[in-house]
Amino acid sequence: MEDSEFKAIGVDGCRSGWFYVVLSPSRRPDWGVAEKLEELLPDVGGSDRIFVDIPIGLPAGKEGRDCDKEARFKLGQKRGSSVFPAPVRAILGARDYEDAKMRSQDACGKMLSVQTWGIARKIFEVDLLLRQNDKARHVVREVHPELCFWALNRRVSMATSKKENSGFEERMRVLKAWLPGVEIFCSEIQRERLPGVERDDIADAIVSAVTALADPSTLRTVPESPPLDDFGLPMEMVYADPGLLSNYPLKAVL
Repeated sequence: MEDSEFKAIGVDGCRSGWFYVVLSPSRRPDWGVAEKLEELLPDVGGSDRIFVDIPIGLPAGKEGRDCDKEARFKLGQKRGSSVFPAPVRAILGARDYEDAKMRSQDACGKMLSVQTWGIARKIFEVDLLLRQNDKARHVVREVHPELCFWALNRRVSMATSKKENSGFEERMRVLKAWLPGVEIFCSEIQRERLPGVERDDIADAIVSAVTALADPSTLRTVPESPPLDDFGLPMEMVYADPGLLSNYPLKAVL
């Protein structure tokens, strides 16, 4: 990755670590897999953005996060279920799933889902990074790919699951409207057969990078005024306002 020009980096967790896509206004895109998210930090400047699909900012008790609730409401019945409630901070560092379930029950009165436990190690990794690294706190923000697609699709949720062929094609059509040539770009990545990287990981990382590429005046959050968790981390999800993007077209070399 080059240091001299603005970089918009979209990141999605994958079986082998973190799959990332880098978009810049005048350079060919880059992509790869990082074992740890912090590996991306040395090559980014203060004005760059890293948008990652992972909960950032964790609740302490049964109140939950407003961003999870609002994202589910915006996405509606079909896609809202893709937004898992962020776990309480108490589960970080749990020995195993049984320990995490007990910690969750004690802290918020709710059991921890298997899906959330599956990404708990990554949540812990990013939480620790943001609490210890000032640069990371400045450039790393949370997104949810389905909310990003909803926004780029003029506030209409995707009709089909991203795991299905029709769902993947639907998402490529949305991306193509903002980033012509994205299908070729995606095919190039797929041909590399990166270990642990699935087709939907690629689509999620690309839409996160496309969102990060948007003019800052078009970026919005749910909720509009994000609260902070006990460590000062914002409990938010970022998306690009589709009504404003027409005035600030996304630009990247593909």
